[in-house]
This record gives sequence, structure tokens and C-alpha cells, in this order.
Amino acid sequence: MSIEETSAYCNISKQALAQLRYTGKGPKFLKPTARTVLYRKGDVDDWMDANEQISTAHPQY
Repeated sequence: MSIEETSAYCNISKQALAQLRYTGKGPKFLKPTARTVLYRKGDVDDWMDANEQISTAHPQY
């Protein structure tokens, strides 16, 4: 999936995805060329599942 598709799928901004890539806290991504970033849907789903929360009182950071 492209950055735009992943952004829409996760309902987060492209800038937030860029920050998550930079910090290493986002979903795994592919970089086939210097200017291309792609995501596998399964990796994005796995990342979202791993960050599932049931309360705001105790975040899993």
C-alpha cells in the first residue's frame, strides 16, 4: 500500500506515518527506491493489533 493508502486505512496523517517511520514505532515498511515507501497490509494490520488499547489510563508505550 502507498503512504496515502496506508494513511487513509489507519486514519492517521502522512506526517504521522513519517514520524513513526523515523522513530521506528510504526508498521514495517518497504523502500524499493530512495523515494518510494510501501506498506504490506498484513504488516499494518499486525501493527494496529499490537497497539490495541482497552484503556487510556495505562498506555503500552
